[in-house]
Amino acid sequence: MKGKKLGLLVSIVTAVLLVSLVMFPGCKPAEPDVYEWRIQSGYPRGDVSMELLNDFAAAAEKRSNGQLKISVFADPEIVPLEQLFEATKVGTLDMLQAGGTFWGGIVPVGEIEFGIPFVYNIPEEETFEGKAAEIRRFFFESGLVDILREEYGKQGLYWLDMHTYGPVTLHSTVPVRTMDDLKGLKIRDEGLWTVFHDRLGARGTTTVPPPEVYMALKLGTLDISQWDVSGITGFGWHEVAPYWLHPHQNDHIIGHILINLDSWNALPNNLKKALAGAAEDYWDMTVETYAQEVKKAYETPGVEVCRMTEDTVATWHKVAYGLWDELAAKDPVSAQVIELIKEWRGME
Repeated sequence: MKGKKLGLLVSIVTAVLLVSLVMFPGCKPAEPDVYEWRIQSGYPRGDVSMELLNDFAAAAEKRSNGQLKISVFADPEIVPLEQLFEATKVGTLDMLQAGGTFWGGIVPVGEIEFGIPFVYNIPEEETFEGKAAEIRRFFFESGLVDILREEYGKQGLYWLDMHTYGPVTLHSTVPVRTMDDLKGLKIRDEGLWTVFHDRLGARGTTTVPPPEVYMALKLGTLDISQWDVSGITGFGWHEVAPYWLHPHQNDHIIGHILINLDSWNALPNNLKKALAGAAEDYWDMTVETYAQEVKKAYETPGVEVCRMTEDTVATWHKVAYGLWDELAAKDPVSAQVIELIKEWRGME
């Protein structure tokens, strides 16, 4: 009796399978979901880090087996820089690439993350790559990454990873070697750096967007512009501002990729892993490429390295450390991070 029942069951199952094959001859497993995202840089085309976002997007697609397709935009192709944070927060964009100094009024610790004056100088490491590796080690081993993810999380954003812009540089229309040389000069800069340059006797401003800097330098509306080495190799500012001021205020300046928190949470774990891997690839790309760009800048015809005196550099350090103390006094999270940095660098 049991044998007859088993035989009947097998016959029913076989019949169902045959009917399904006849009715649905093309039936196959569902295709995996494809996530089509948009990322915008805070920087215009020609900026090295912005151009490398295309390689980041390619790495994400490869690591996700085609499930992550990221379209790349430059400033201001979807929204202008001043709206980039909010646009990503509300989901107009899925991701942004920029630096924390632009959001310092919202997330104060972002100023330090980006690099306040003289915070990321690593004299014990001789190479560009060694300095970058030490800064990344500090971010991930000191607890700083956890702090950043918590602070940006309060704004509805996920801090994915860091990248470098190489040294922060000053591109000048006139030679600057002493404090007197700097007095009254108008400098285009970002965030806290405006306060820093003001206290050095210059006039800091954030009102000139990068695409307009070349002409502003040419016409004398600006005397100096702060940027990474893309100012020479990408924008050609040295044609109108040939003096490249040394030493640099930081060996590396640090950027980030932020993701709309809802978009991040909606990803399955395998795609989160793929995106994190692509972001680490992007870190490696920026280290390798900016190292090459710095070498290229030194070899660019028309670029004149202008070295400031030791007394001038000492004054710049003193003013910078005063700003560190002010940041710590205003914001407890910034105070916590500055203490981490002082411990890391062996400072009192």
